[in-house]
Amino acid sequence: MEDVVLHHQSGSADGLRSLLERTEKLLETFPCRPPPVFMPWFPSAAAGPRRQIRPAKPAPLLLPPPLRHRAEGAISPQKHKDGAFRASPLERSWSAAMPRGVPPQKSLSQLFDRVVSAHRLHLRQRAKWVIREHNCGAVWRTLSRSVRRAGMPTCNANIQRDRAEIWVFCDVLYSEQVGRLLKAELQLTGTIVLSVHRQGNVFSM
Repeated sequence: MEDVVLHHQSGSADGLRSLLERTEKLLETFPCRPPPVFMPWFPSAAAGPRRQIRPAKPAPLLLPPPLRHRAEGAISPQKHKDGAFRASPLERSWSAAMPRGVPPQKSLSQLFDRVVSAHRLHLRQRAKWVIREHNCGAVWRTLSRSVRRAGMPTCNANIQRDRAEIWVFCDVLYSEQVGRLLKAELQLTGTIVLSVHRQGNVFSM
């Protein structure tokens, strides 16, 4: 069952208390399921920090769409000696950036440690910082340089141009450290929000 929002007219405290009691009795018949516990899919730390992650299957081959109309006299590099045009396959591959050494372990603050305990977050669970800025383009260029030089541990980022937002993904273990780096390096004056899948916004800075 999702979160329940109760709308009521302003009145006395006794009326609100009575309304809440009736609502709780009505909701008792509905099943309440706690969110599933996060289980890391990657190998444990005993396997080594430099263990590469490879897909189980090879990358698929993408073929360009068939060309129905071709301009006369146009020269194509894919034209063979016999005069026939043949579609050359385009290879698609995955890439993973290996970290430069093991990121240092950072202790969590008491406030953030309470947030992790309250939401039952796994320290290797992925979370995302949401940055809302009017000038997303300039912020994105600065952030891209910082991520490429491995200045932010376990981070990758993308820009949501239709929402005018930047999403920075990182492990929960380093999310507090990453949030401080974002505020400092990008010189952000507003509030950034940390969001977790199926949990929503859990922290802000």
